[in-house]
Amino acid sequence: MPFARGWLVVLLASARMVVAASGRASGLRAGPVWACAAAPLPDAPSLAAVRALLEERGRCPLAEVGDELRREGLLPEGRLSAFVASCPELALTGRPSKRMVSLSSETTDAALVRTVAGVLAETGPARTAALKLRLRERGRPIPGLLRLLRRHSATFSVERGVVSLCDAGVRVARLADAAPPLMRLQKLALSDRMGGGALPPPSAVREVILVDLDNKAFMLEACAAYAARDGFDACGTLVLGFCATTHNPRLSAAAAGELTALSDAGWLRLLTPVRDTANAADFVLAFWVGWLHGQLPPGARFVLLSTDIHLDATVIDLLCSQGRDAVSNPDWLRPSL
Repeated sequence: MPFARGWLVVLLASARMVVAASGRASGLRAGPVWACAAAPLPDAPSLAAVRALLEERGRCPLAEVGDELRREGLLPEGRLSAFVASCPELALTGRPSKRMVSLSSETTDAALVRTVAGVLAETGPARTAALKLRLRERGRPIPGLLRLLRRHSATFSVERGVVSLCDAGVRVARLADAAPPLMRLQKLALSDRMGGGALPPPSAVREVILVDLDNKAFMLEACAAYAARDGFDACGTLVLGFCATTHNPRLSAAAAGELTALSDAGWLRLLTPVRDTANAADFVLAFWVGWLHGQLPPGARFVLLSTDIHLDATVIDLLCSQGRDAVSNPDWLRPSL
């Protein structure tokens, strides 16, 4: 019997070799039957949403892609990184702690150019220091920014430290005069008074815009313009900016004047923690949201501007669970490009 079992093993091994050889001859690969099944196609609506986002903004952090898909109700099941990896037209790069998503057909250089051009289209000519600050505020710092600008002189013009988009390849003259010096936000000493009649009456407040300045500081000017669009007498939008005490973004002189006037009228407040600790500004934001929720009429809407998906998932979801109209990062409040 041991001899028969030995021959049986030899016969089985020979049969396996014949199958493998015939598979190689026919171009097939030996393996389990289920390995030959076609891989599932990526979810088409989700892929289309990611493609549109990347075409608009260039390379994006994986967390930002997930935030956009969740906001549109298109977040695929399972790990988002696995979904991106399953799409041939998407590329996933970077460290595990800071994954970036881009279109496979677009080079890294082209994505960076798109990002810088988008910022300049929004802000106009900017000094290099201010441009770097804007990029960092968007979570897209670019090492070697000046080298990138020089490599793409057909797209960007750099004159006396001021960067501008070229107009049909023609450099803009006297760019330094077109970009006046910027002012620091903390220098404006905007009011932080919330109680004691410092704010407009609750019945006059139709919506509250909460700006996470630690990552959305560039939106503060747009929010102030939106709030004052019909004049202070007809204003119904309360704008609250939250940041650490050390956060001090730059503003144009015109924007500084608008923010000061809106603050003096009671429709803008800059709120910071007493002491800077981990996530202190987020806790301050949550505190005042709860306070306002108890003060304002049920019809008042809350709008959050932040890239912090955890803040969104707690504050906005909780307000909605209490019957409030609450949204985050709405398209209608994005600066027009």
